[in-house]
Amino acid sequence: MLALRDNNPYAASVYVYDAHEYRGMRMLVTDDGKAGVAVNGDEVVSVFAHNDCEHPRAAYALLSQATEIGGRRLDCFDTVLPKIYAQSGFVPVARLAWNDTYAPDGWDYSTYQRYNNGRPDVVFMAYNPEAIGSKYMRTTDHYVEDYDAGVDAARRYQQK
Repeated sequence: MLALRDNNPYAASVYVYDAHEYRGMRMLVTDDGKAGVAVNGDEVVSVFAHNDCEHPRAAYALLSQATEIGGRRLDCFDTVLPKIYAQSGFVPVARLAWNDTYAPDGWDYSTYQRYNNGRPDVVFMAYNPEAIGSKYMRTTDHYVEDYDAGVDAARRYQQK
């Protein structure tokens, strides 16, 4: 994951936790170490896949496994990531407007220019097995005031 972060101009869009934080999570990694995902309680985090991974579509298989072990929600910037997650059965339930104050370390606005002028919303998504294979559609205009409200929206969706 660190190698991908260091060599990918889009790496700022995936949060990498400290090693001690990952110890408390369920980790799923391919045998070549080039794709993985972590599950932190009910949250899917840190999905990654190198282009030269020996396992095509590894991210999709790992997301499927993540839901099998309890991953029910995630959040991501509205770039290419929601498309990947939608195919794995995650549906958008809330959005948080970009805030420059909370831009991730290393965020390059010009790299992400095509996504709302480098300021993509955060999309909160919840797992729905009936939505596996779906295409991402910006189906929610439900904006929340802060990050915690987005997490709450995803958890409420799961309780339906």
